[in-house]
Formats: sequence, structure tokens, C-alpha cells
Amino acid sequence: MKTALPIICALFPLTTLAQSAQNDSIETQQLNEVVVEGQMQNVKPGISTYYPESNQKKSAQDAIDLLSQMGMAQISVNPVSNSVLTLNGNTVSIYIDKQPASQAQLDALKPEDVKKVEYLVYPTDPRYQHKPYVVNFTMRRYEIGGYAKFTGKDNIMTGSGSGMAYGKMAYKSMTYDLVVSDRYTDRHNQGSDRKQIFRYPEADGSLKEITRENVMDYSRLQRNNLGISFRAVYGTEKISISNTVSLDATNRPRLNTEGSVIFTSDIYSQSDYSSTASSNVIYPTWTGNFYFDIGHGYQLNAVTQLQYQHTTSNSTYRGAGETAIVNNARDKAMLGQLMVQLNKNINDRNTVDVQAYYVVNHDKVDYLGSTRSTDRFRQIAYGALAGYSYNAEKFYGRFEGGIIGEQNKIDNTTMSDILPLFNLNMQYVFNDKNSLNFSANYNCNFVDQSDKTSTILQENELLYKTGNPDLKNTRWGAADLQYTWLPNNRFQIAASGGWSQYFDRPVPMFTPTGPDGMMLRSIVNSGDCRNFDVGVSFTARLFKRSLVLQLQPRMWFGKLTGIYNDSYNYLMVSASATYYFKPFYASLYYSTADRGLVQYSLNETFTRGKSLYQFKLGWRNKNWNISVAAVNIFRKSWIDQTSSLKSEYFDQYNTVYNSGSHRCIRLTASYTFSFGKKIKRGDEIQTITSSGSAIMK
Repeated sequence: MKTALPIICALFPLTTLAQSAQNDSIETQQLNEVVVEGQMQNVKPGISTYYPESNQKKSAQDAIDLLSQMGMAQISVNPVSNSVLTLNGNTVSIYIDKQPASQAQLDALKPEDVKKVEYLVYPTDPRYQHKPYVVNFTMRRYEIGGYAKFTGKDNIMTGSGSGMAYGKMAYKSMTYDLVVSDRYTDRHNQGSDRKQIFRYPEADGSLKEITRENVMDYSRLQRNNLGISFRAVYGTEKISISNTVSLDATNRPRLNTEGSVIFTSDIYSQSDYSSTASSNVIYPTWTGNFYFDIGHGYQLNAVTQLQYQHTTSNSTYRGAGETAIVNNARDKAMLGQLMVQLNKNINDRNTVDVQAYYVVNHDKVDYLGSTRSTDRFRQIAYGALAGYSYNAEKFYGRFEGGIIGEQNKIDNTTMSDILPLFNLNMQYVFNDKNSLNFSANYNCNFVDQSDKTSTILQENELLYKTGNPDLKNTRWGAADLQYTWLPNNRFQIAASGGWSQYFDRPVPMFTPTGPDGMMLRSIVNSGDCRNFDVGVSFTARLFKRSLVLQLQPRMWFGKLTGIYNDSYNYLMVSASATYYFKPFYASLYYSTADRGLVQYSLNETFTRGKSLYQFKLGWRNKNWNISVAAVNIFRKSWIDQTSSLKSEYFDQYNTVYNSGSHRCIRLTASYTFSFGKKIKRGDEIQTITSSGSAIMK
């Protein structure tokens, strides 16, 4: 798919077939305008509710765009990258009518059908699956009918775009969804310059230093992703049963780079290098969601998933050495999971719940290049949690505790790990405008399977890499305090501070112990990563709420211990402005450069990105929504990020080139039409994310 916008233009004849959603058949007459300002935002124990305004719903093109235009003070929305985070950088899970939503699903959402948007912290409802931070869209319902939506996006000057066709049909208690999406990339300027400094011990105790530097002169990336998903949902007031089947396929026929490689030692002379890589990934998935209100205060929710993934990866590097370095791999993986949660409402204030989950993943990786090897992985993850919630007139409290465990079998080696976890949340609501929330948790991140391989692969002339079957999982703790003030419909203020710490985290270790005395990158547990942050979020709606302003400054204090001991403090600021002048709107967005110490990476410990800025102009009518955005329009450079890593025997400095910070004209057009009678709430289709490959990175 080379361009997506012609798809939208081809749909123009459909306007004669489209029907607007039917509400009733009573004749209407024009009345004089009566303005009654209701409360557009409020806080209650455990939940904050926002009601998007008419101009926001009509102007927004999808779910993330609506969140960006609403300017909710409790979350941070980046309209350039489409990310939604808490103020201190935690992931926000997005739901539509209490069903998990993926990116394709959010793109397919019809903003004009949104009734309200809720922000919840550690919600009790079992359908949220113990997610800590949740945004939920509540939609208008269709009794009979639905809507169709077609969207095309082109990123001029960066060689990428996407297209999507979505259809939804409701009939009585059944809802059917179908989505087909395609994303393409075809561009140059994709790769990196890299400077590596190797230090090898000499017999006299000194270190011999060799510098290897590769400079990229040419690159080409081609990639295409196709996603198809169908879902059938049966829903009543007390029962919701959904089954989704999906197929996702990504073909990357080309990621090629060419350039020169320079050495300061006479081991190798300066020469040209070339790197070619290709890959294919395909994974079908079935997901089932089952919710039952079984009476007497009991609710049962179960989630099941089965997935198969096949990955083919080929790469060849030709540089200063006489022999090409070939790293080809084939990966076959199967994943199954089951999660069950039972809630019991003891009374209006007290709720208890129990949750159990079980995940099993079988993975086989065949390395077929310069190194020939086979890795077999079997990973089992499990957990059990018990929770208690107390919800009073002005107070919401929740505590959940339990265990999570993992068992890994890598070839003939078996390892197990089990540890406790807990989550605590307390919120006091002074009134419907003021609230204070405190959260604390202790949990664990499991190590990637690819980091536990014992296979040794060659990366370049001087560097080999391997994993570590004895790696330990990363324990972490966090705490956050946030005050929210919603004085009236024109202003929102949220101030917060937080702490997080990852204990004994996995880091790369470089030692001159590889084949033929070369440098070997392994992985070990060493040191902590600690962050403190404090900041404020301010939103204002002026000139009869035609102008929306938002400012979010935040100060970060980072610290690493262990073999990469370091500290770094920095200020992050984002600001946005949106102005509505029917039927147009204009918006500005700016964010300072993202930078700081890295909690987990095998290539760097510090990164520095680029600032982002965007000017967007949009127009809409009943069916069409068209926008043009100038992103980083004055930046010619393709440099997106620089990074560094410094250790005893090895240093590395990277300059990454891609389209992330390059100037771009982004054209987006969507055509939506509704049909039938709008009563029942919407239920968007979800697309499944891959379980991930175990091929070594």
C-alpha cells in the first residue's frame, strides 16, 4: 500500500448511501438557543469523570485525538507519538465500554458517540483486570445498526502511511465488528552511526585500546503490516461474552545499510561495510472475554487467549573481515493464557476479590547462520491475588496482595522464581472538585527469554554477544502522591510527585573473553535504577471554551548504581493549545527533548532525544474529518537520538537516524457514516499484540 489517501477519495460516492443514526421519527422545529452550563468534570472516590464538549467530539479524528483535545490534567497525551501516560510516565490502559482497546480499535472509535471519559486508579471492577491506571470511554449504544469508518494517513517526507476500514453492526444483544488495517514504510535514512572503544588487557597490566567506528552512507527500509480482526459480542446488563479472531502479518523485505568502517589499530584496515536484513512475522490469535454478574453480589470475569507466532529473520554483515557474518534465525512460538477473577460485593462499601492467572509459552529458535544452534524455551508464569476495596462517601481505599511466579526451561536447564507483590491505593475526596490520591506498589518484571540464551553470536569484527541462563528477574517498587483540583469547567490542576526503584536489574557486561580473545557482551544483574519526579499539570479553557491551553512541567532526578554508576537530573515540559472556529480547528503542541538514564537496555545507559513540535489545522463536517499537521517542520536532520554506554573494557556511542524527529507533513482523512437506531453503547473491536520473538537481540 503505497498511499492511503486515495482509498478515502474513492469512498466519496458512498455519501449518497449513508444514513445518519436514527434517534426518533418525531418532527422537530428550531427553537431559540437556551444555554445551560452543566458540570463537565468531577471527582468521586476512585473515579474522575470528564464530559467532552461538542466541538471536541466533532473535531477529533479518533480516541487519542479526543483525549489530546480534552486536555485532562491527570494524564499526559502526546499527539505526535499517540502515547497516553500518567503524569510520572506510567502506562495508562485504555478501555472502551470496559473492554480492552488496542491501537487499531482506538483509531476506529467514533468520537461523536462518546458520552463520557472516566479516569480510574486501581479500579475494583473485574473487567479492568487489576490494571492500575485506566481510561474508559463510555459510548452511546446502537439497538439496530452501527457505523462504518475509513481512515487514511500519509506522512509526507518520511515515507510512511496507513489505511483502515472498519465496520460495526449491532442487532439486539449481538454486536459484530470487522477491521482491516495496513501500515507501510518505504524510506531511506534508517540506521545508525556507531563508535565503539575496546580495551584489552596486556601482559604488563596496561590496556590496549582499539576504536572501531562505522559511518552510514546509505540505507533503505521497506516494511508492510497487515491486520485483520473479527469479533462477535453478546451483551446484556449482566452478561458480556466476546470472541475475537485476528491475523497479523508483518513483512520487512529490506533493511539495508552501507558505509565505511574505520579502525585505529592495524588489526583491520579501513574498509566499506554493508548490512542486509529481512524478516517476516505472522501470528493468528483467538481471544475470549467472559463476564457474568451471577447475582448475590458476585461478578465473574475470565480472559483466555491462544496465539501462534512464526518469525523468519535473516541478516548478513560484510565489513573488514574476510568472512561475512550471517545471523539467520527461525522462531516458532505458541502462547496460551487464562485469567479468572471473582468479585464479591459484601455491601455498598466493601468488596473482596480473588484473581488467578496462568500463562504458558513454548518457543523454539533455530540459528542458521555463521553460528548454528537451537534454543528451546518453555516459560510458565502464574499468579494469585486477593484484594479488598472500601468505598465510602469521601474515601476510596484498595489493597491487593499475592504472589507471582515463573518457571523457565531453557534447553535442559530449569529455573524457578516466586515472590510476593502488593498494591495499595488510597484516595480522599474533599468534594466533587478536590481529591488527594496515594499509591504504592511492589512487583516484578520477568526477564526476556532471549536474554537467557547461552548461544554465542558474532555482531561485528571485534564483538560477540550471548545471554545468561542464570539472570534474575527485576524486583521494583514505586509510590506516587497526586492532588487534583477541578475548580470549574474552565480550569484543571493536578500536582504530583513520585518515586520508583528497580532492584538488581539486568545490564550488559563487556569482557575480553569471547572467541579468539575478542570482546563478549553478556548480561548480569548489577545495581539499581532510581527515579524521583515532581511536577504539575494545568489546563485552561478560555473564550467560552473555544481555546484550550495545557502546560505540564516535570522535574526528574535519576540515579544508577552498580557497574554503570551515574546520576542525571532534567526538566521535561510539554505545552499545547487548541482553538475551535467552526468548522475548523487549529492546535499547537511542543515537548522538550526526552532524555535521561535508561532502566533497561543492552546498548546504552543514557539517551538524549529531540524536542517535538507540531502545528495542526483541521476541518470537518457531518461525515468527513480532514487535517494537515506540520511536524518538526524546520528540522532537516534525520538524527532522532544519541546514546552512550561506558564500562571498564568497552564504550559505545550511537547516533540513531530515523523519521521520529525529522520534519513531516501529516495528512489524515477519515469518512464515517452511521446507520440504524442509536441506543446501545458501542463496543469496538480489539487487535492483538504479538507475544514477541525469542530471537536474541
